[in-house]
Formats: sequence, C-alpha cells, structure tokens
Amino acid sequence: MQTQLNYPRIITGLEKRWTILQMWFTVSFFIICKYKSPLKFVKIIKKVINLRNRYTVGNTYNKLAYVDGRVFFNFNNNGWPSKYFNRIIDIEARDAVYQDVTNIENLRMVLIAFTKKCPLNCEHCYEGAELNKKDTLTLDDHKKILKKIQAAGISTIHFGGGDPMAKVNDLIELLESAEKTADFWIFTSGFNLTEANAMKLKKAGLTGVSISLDHHDPEFHNRFRRNKDAYKWVEDAATNALKANLVITLSVCATREFCTEENLYNYLELSKKLGASFVQILEPRAVGNYEGMDVLLSSEQEQIIEHFFVKSNEDEKYKSYPIVLYPGYHQRKSGCPGAGSKYIYIDTDGYMSSCPFCRNKKTHILDDTHEASLQEMKSEGCGKFELLN
Repeated sequence: MQTQLNYPRIITGLEKRWTILQMWFTVSFFIICKYKSPLKFVKIIKKVINLRNRYTVGNTYNKLAYVDGRVFFNFNNNGWPSKYFNRIIDIEARDAVYQDVTNIENLRMVLIAFTKKCPLNCEHCYEGAELNKKDTLTLDDHKKILKKIQAAGISTIHFGGGDPMAKVNDLIELLESAEKTADFWIFTSGFNLTEANAMKLKKAGLTGVSISLDHHDPEFHNRFRRNKDAYKWVEDAATNALKANLVITLSVCATREFCTEENLYNYLELSKKLGASFVQILEPRAVGNYEGMDVLLSSEQEQIIEHFFVKSNEDEKYKSYPIVLYPGYHQRKSGCPGAGSKYIYIDTDGYMSSCPFCRNKKTHILDDTHEASLQEMKSEGCGKFELLN
C-alpha cells in the first residue's frame, strides 16, 4: 500500500484574513491574561505590529501555508497553533514593558551546524573548508548545546552542516532528547532522506526540511552540486517529506547565471509540483568555496529577484503557489536580523558567529561568556547590511 502524499494548502483571500484574525485574537488574549493592563496591552500590540511590518510585503501576509494542522508564515517562525507560538510575542512584550530580555532570550532562531560530514562539495558551500574533517562535537555536546538554547526559550532551531542527514541516527536521537517546545528544521541536499528516515524524523519531532535545489534544470543542479545524483535526491526527498507531513522549503542560491525571470518562474513551477510550502532565495556571498571570488549580484539582478518576490506573493495568478522568501529584500528594507540581534550561527566546532556568511567567530556556545559575545556581535553589526535594531 502506497503512503499518501500530503501536499500543503496555500491559504489566501478571505480564509487567510479569517486565519490572521484568529491569530490576533489568541495573541491579544495571551497578552491581556498575562499583563492585565490596557496601557501595557496597547504598548505591546504596537511593538508586535512594528515587528510584523518589518518582515512583510505591504505590511501584510499575502499567503499562508497550511501543513499538518498548523499554519506557517515562513520557516523561521513557529507554526500556529502551538503551545510555543506566543514565545516571540512574550519576548516582545517583556521588552516593551520591562526591558529585561537577555541577548540569548532575544534570539528568534539558531542555526546549528550539526556535522562536517557531507557527500557533496557544492560550488557555493560556505563550510567548504571544513567538509568531511573529523567532527569535534559529540552527540552529548549537541545535547548540551540544545539544552542551553531551549533553556533560553528559543523555539525555532535549524540544523545544517555539512549535511545532517549524513548522521541521521544521531540527529534522530538528538531530537528525541529535546524538549517539545520548538520547531526543528534541517537543511539538506536531500541525501539519505528516505521514506523511513523521514517518518522517523517526524516522529522524533522534526517540523520541516529545507532542501537545496539550485536550478530547475537537472543538469545545471547536478553540475552545481558536483554530483550526478543530486537532482534525484531532491525529488525523492520532497516525495518522502510529503509522505511524512513535513513542511518543505526549497532553497536556491541565485547566482548571476541563474538570475533571470525565466529561471525564477520555472523554479516556482517546479517547487509547486514538488509540494513545497516555501521557496527561499539566497544571494551568493564570497565565503567558503566562493572565498575571494567576485560572486555578488548586481543591483539590476537584485531588482529582478525583488520584482519576482513581490509579484509571486501578491499576484492572483500565483495564489496557489509556494510562498517566496527573499531575505535580501527585508535586509535592504529594514536591516539584517542576524549578528546576534535575532539569530546566530553555531559552527561545526560549536563557536558562535553572526551568520554562516559573516564569519566573526566568537566564544563557544557552551561557555559562560555568551551574553558578552552576543553583545559584541550586535555592536559589530552585519558585514553587508545594516543591523536591525
């Protein structure tokens, strides 16, 4: 008997507005119950609305993704409903009312490089210099790191690498050991994401997968990934993720060669076919395997992506298509949320950095000096975009 493919449902129009209204009701009820003050309520709501406006197009969410009984804005925030959905609201409320939020508590998301192991050596890999060296962090180390992060209340945690699927049994054990107070995601090439592994990961607590797909053309993707089977891995991984009711993001590094309207819309068509809820467009950076190379996009190419980003999310023609995420748009509009402000990167040795692209290595995450290191990151800011205050 074949396992059912659980395609996502993209919510728009009246249903989307009704869903947003319900979310606002639950948020408002949470704030009123906790703070019991009309003045504090107004102050908090203003801060929450300001936060929303920074990360939306036209100050609204045009589409939502519905997967496995929950609604998702993107893959960096918790799905609703969940018992930890109000975590970000609570942090913003405390900051607005008491200003007592620590640097680590203020983080929205943490990306952890789970392993140096990977079957690929992709053209753009930001960990190219570390690939397939001996892992210095043990599974027990990762459990300690996860415990510390969850103790701070961080409720969106991503695992990258390398490719975490290269050590899938350790990853499953780590997820099984975690507190059920967060959404967990993995970044993968699709390698080893079999149906059995997808089901085990879902049962262990995984929310979704971000699968790297760097072209709609199999030949181009395989060449970029330097492996003749890379495209097939993506197809199989997407199918198996759908069977396991995992949320799917397809992530593309938009190189100069890729950056045309035709490629972007063909990629969107393929993403819908593969069952993605989200498409994430990342710009190349001169780090890792691209270190010292001239790979940055031109302003004209950035505008091509920006136009696609806005149109694909707003145009009625694309209302049933995956939600497109383009961090560069918001970074240029509102500043970078990284650099210890809203998220950090923990490298394959456990050291903190502003993000995978801004390598300003700080202290080990398990050291007691994390607050000072996070403050230092915030003071230094982002290497390309203004830091989001």
